[in-house]
Amino acid sequence: MMELQLRCDTASLEPAGSGVIWGGVWVELAGVPFPERNWNDLPVAFVAELIEAAGDARAKPGRRRRVSFFDGPFWLNLTALEDGSVSVTANAHGSGRTVVLAADEFVRSLTPACDALLRSCRERGWDDHPDVQRLRGLRLR
Repeated sequence: MMELQLRCDTASLEPAGSGVIWGGVWVELAGVPFPERNWNDLPVAFVAELIEAAGDARAKPGRRRRVSFFDGPFWLNLTALEDGSVSVTANAHGSGRTVVLAADEFVRSLTPACDALLRSCRERGWDDHPDVQRLRGLRLR
């Protein structure tokens, strides 16, 4: 089992009147969903933040990043460790759980959900949405 899995419910994606894309997005840390299974948030924007932070962690040992969900007091703290791994901790309002995984493995673990999200947005004709463009740019790095 992967220690960290990014989950996106692409069937739940819908645009809000404000222009943001809502849908189900959550992370499973050692099999425990955070903030909760099918958490309704801004999946494209959240995944872009998480991928950017994961890339930073891979490139800069000692770097710390907080990636917040847009709805609620929930976030992940990422810390790049000297041995090339990344510590990922869910804040105490959630599970308080920590997993440590190789930085490359962490980045790879985000790819399937990211690709499914981009594919789903493309199928809906949202390729020109700023969050989708940002996520695509980060994916291509």
